Amino acid sequence: MRWLALGSAVVLLVAWCVWAQQEQQEKAPDTGLKVGDSVPAYNPIHVAGPDKGTNTCPV
Repeated sequence: MRWLALGSAVVLLVAWCVWAQQEQQEKAPDTGLKVGDSVPAYNPIHVAGPDKGTNTCPV
């Protein structure tokens, strides 16, 4: 019975180590602008005030 408990503990420890390594190997998502990409223009749409519903420049 002691060997069963020890064997189960070893299996759980190995499984936990494999799971922890897998978490570290995941890469960040490849989204968004990259270095050197051109940035698109920002076109705000006003939701309140005198310019409501337009994309008038706020400056």
